[in-house]
Amino acid sequence: MNASFLSVQVLEDPRQIYVSQSRTNVQLYVRVPAIGKKAPTDLLLHIWNKEDQERVMKTIKKDAYVFSAGSKLRHDLQSREYYLYGGSIFVIRPSEFGIINEVILSGRCIKDIDGSDPKQFRATESGYMITNQTLSVTTGKAQSDLFNFYAINKADDNYNLARLLCDFTRKGTGLTIRGRLTTDSWFDQASNQQRSTTKIQVNSMTLGPKPPTNEIKPRTTISSGSAPASLWGQVQPEHSSDPTDEAGLEPMRLEHTAPSRPSEPVAASDGTPCSVEDNQSVPIPEPWGINSALPELPELTKDDEQPF
Repeated sequence: MNASFLSVQVLEDPRQIYVSQSRTNVQLYVRVPAIGKKAPTDLLLHIWNKEDQERVMKTIKKDAYVFSAGSKLRHDLQSREYYLYGGSIFVIRPSEFGIINEVILSGRCIKDIDGSDPKQFRATESGYMITNQTLSVTTGKAQSDLFNFYAINKADDNYNLARLLCDFTRKGTGLTIRGRLTTDSWFDQASNQQRSTTKIQVNSMTLGPKPPTNEIKPRTTISSGSAPASLWGQVQPEHSSDPTDEAGLEPMRLEHTAPSRPSEPVAASDGTPCSVEDNQSVPIPEPWGINSALPELPELTKDDEQPF
């Protein structure tokens, strides 16, 4: 992820550059206002959308204030310059809109932080802790931009971001940071030149998921033809052919009962079913016996002759 939300001041009138016969690019030199003792940050804003180009060329002039929403922050490693790419541009009034300086980047750290190196981690005499790290953000196939960022806070802060950044980031650690764009400026006495460096001061961060570790493999393997083992870790006793159980009691025997349907063959006493020939019919038993006559009906009484 790469997105920035900045309220900036236009330093020059916009210029339109023809990249090809059918493609143009509008460039704006803008300045991010200084925060605290920091120096202002000058950027070059590239606008590629045709609708935004027409609107910018007509409405935006020098010294105007605009809000850049969703622009990508890029860093040219050769020229060591930062610039903005794309996004939406809106004309604003600074007295009503205020100053917005927010950058969100996702990538991977490129180094391990050495706690003994003061350039990477140090504690000041005034009680502040400072940690410096570099984030690699992918911009294309086998291409990426490098962004220097840092965290600063007091040693007794509840949310000690500098300590967390030192302890939990390594080379290759996935990280998403949210902060603001800042520029430090100083005079180099060795070269007698004014120098500056642009970094991102982190306000919050989110660590990416950990890489997959070694897979957990079973300690034992079971062949396809082996019998399953007991879940309780004990060998189950085999069933004995002796009809008497361990308590000395004989098991219960179920005697054969008549079939539920008359058409079913009656099983023998030893449990083997009787076979029925194909042309032999099975007699259906009478409910009052085989040779019994029908029961006689009771005689009618005088009460039975009366109508209801």
